[in-house]
Amino acid sequence: MDRKKLIQKFKFKNWEVWLHRRFSPFVTYLMMAHATPTAFKEQGVDGQWPIALYDTDDWYGNDEMFKLAGLEAEKYLKKIDIFALTKQCENILKKGREEIPRLCAAQEDPLVLFDKVLAVIKPANLYIWIAHGSEVYYHKLMKELVKDYVSENAVDQFIGDISFPIKKNAMALMEKDIRDGLSIIELHRKYAWIKSRGGFQLGYTKKEMVEVQKKVLSQNYQAINRLQVPPDLADLVKEVQELVYLRTLRTDALWEMYYLAMPIFDKVAEKLGVVSLKDYLPDNISNGQIKIIPHEYAILKDNDDVLVVGESIVHQTANPKLTMVKGVIAQKGKVVGRVKIMQTVSDISNVKEGDIIVTNMTTPAYITAMHKAAAFVTNEGGITCHAAIIAREMKKPCIIGTKNATKIFKDGDLVEVDADNGVVRKINE
Repeated sequence: MDRKKLIQKFKFKNWEVWLHRRFSPFVTYLMMAHATPTAFKEQGVDGQWPIALYDTDDWYGNDEMFKLAGLEAEKYLKKIDIFALTKQCENILKKGREEIPRLCAAQEDPLVLFDKVLAVIKPANLYIWIAHGSEVYYHKLMKELVKDYVSENAVDQFIGDISFPIKKNAMALMEKDIRDGLSIIELHRKYAWIKSRGGFQLGYTKKEMVEVQKKVLSQNYQAINRLQVPPDLADLVKEVQELVYLRTLRTDALWEMYYLAMPIFDKVAEKLGVVSLKDYLPDNISNGQIKIIPHEYAILKDNDDVLVVGESIVHQTANPKLTMVKGVIAQKGKVVGRVKIMQTVSDISNVKEGDIIVTNMTTPAYITAMHKAAAFVTNEGGITCHAAIIAREMKKPCIIGTKNATKIFKDGDLVEVDADNGVVRKINE
């Protein structure tokens, strides 16, 4: 790998922000390292996510990246189906739940335990990319096939409605356990990690879990109404529903294992004399080469090459004059309300009844705020993303994939969410 040539190659690609994530170098590096052909092959999958760029809080994408990733997914999905891939991810999580607490209780050198726990967590990173690649492949396929059954302007809504997964993710399981009367102690033991998304984050306290319990019990539970699926699409729809389940499972698995491993990470940090491991590369920690990565950093991935750069290599600026954004309709409806920008779970308590949540993307940890909100607007996401699924379940207007709503609007702005036409516009007062 020629470092200078690779940086120049990436600088001149036509990038635009894909996903906004304030991930630490530790987390991002492991994701990148498991997007390679070598990492895929270790899990018995013949493929990869060909090129990728993370730069200072943002994942970047372009048409070339998605086209190549879709072709890779088409290739490996013909050899190993989405159900088998989901099962692999479930087995990794099951192993993590068994092995990581045992390692945390072991009386060994923290650095030895660090390598052992990493060996358990690392494979889960692969399914981040498998889900993204599979979504590119299935979305193209679905859009072609459903046109025979619905009008062109109803294709996205139809795909979203029939894609709602059969299997329950962790958030849905927690809500069911709450309604079934599971104790706060057990709820906290099983689900505290749900708040700890992104790695190296605090989970729910018992007091916070009580609040979650109250909020869930205050809502009227309604089972999702499923559309009748045309017989010719039945098998394909089952695959897409499995993919939507995998989308949430893969991050649930990763963040739960990070949360379980925090006692070991904390011991290693104490031994090395640093506050947290999150700003260091896992390989360097194992090798004793402790070098902090600055806030502005980039990680470039090109086939098997993964390069860490201690500075930003791309820059994106927003147009401050814009007062309107357009996006994809996930759930129709029209409402007016005040904007609440949500960047992290710490913003949940600031959302009031009738607010408009404007965020990069929603996660299961945002559910309590989403119950209060009148509508959801996201920068990112496809028609099978978390925000789209929850919006259809709650019957609340939702516009996704606006790309820059969090930069155009600010807290307190009065906006109209016109999810009948896919437009969010600021209202002058």
